[in-house]
Amino acid sequence: MDTRAFDPYNPAIFEVPAPPQEFGQDGGKFYHYYDALAEEIDENMVMGLKEQLDGLLIFAGLFAGVNTAFLALTLPLMSSDPADDTNALLRDILLNLASGRNDSLPTLNSFPSETFSPSGTILTVNVLFSVSLTFAIISSLLAVLGRQWLVYYRKRTGGGPERQRWEQLKRFLGAERWRLEWILDDFLPSLLQIGLIIFCISLTIYLNTLHTMLSNIVGAFMCAGLAILVTTGIFAAWDKSFTALDHTCTPQLPTSQTKFGGLPVEGYGAPL
Repeated sequence: MDTRAFDPYNPAIFEVPAPPQEFGQDGGKFYHYYDALAEEIDENMVMGLKEQLDGLLIFAGLFAGVNTAFLALTLPLMSSDPADDTNALLRDILLNLASGRNDSLPTLNSFPSETFSPSGTILTVNVLFSVSLTFAIISSLLAVLGRQWLVYYRKRTGGGPERQRWEQLKRFLGAERWRLEWILDDFLPSLLQIGLIIFCISLTIYLNTLHTMLSNIVGAFMCAGLAILVTTGIFAAWDKSFTALDHTCTPQLPTSQTKFGGLPVEGYGAPL
């Protein structure tokens, strides 16, 4: 029996023991290797996803804080400034004094607050900032749920090795069926990246209301970053489709070389 370590550049050297004619009659050798391999697969997946979620939670918290700071600047622009009414009254009084009138009541037909309406640009900026913040909050919520799912995935209820193998099998197949790894490793970061792109667009529009040159400079850097993101995404998709046709170009997990498919779990007869 070959017990050498798995070499990703030569997957053929990884071998598992041949299944016995009757399970349990080989002194537990087969189940020993089965348990070790299952533990390795689960540990690699869980540790990788936990590190991904930890980084995502930290970034989402910082991003939400920055987004909230800009909303604190732009949301007041959606309503009228009380000082505008005071300024209008003072202006009316000064005009009356200048014209020699001594009216006790102002001649204003309406206050600025009564006819106020936010501009389309400010409305667009606040909508985009709000959507971006919503994406960050949703990403954080799903990341917390993902951590809870991973804790439950690794939890074992006891009952002996046979029952634990059966639980591990059910949870592994459930994670594959519900695409747990894709959701936590691909979908959540993509959701946060979309929120970041929306934030960059809204920031550029807001800066344009302050100074055109400032908006152009910041927008140029943001467009460059977006171009890099899109380019890397295209190359990643191309590499994934290429390696799907040629499996020898990328390292394969040990499970891709094992022969566990269709083997029964002792006492249950369920395929792995």
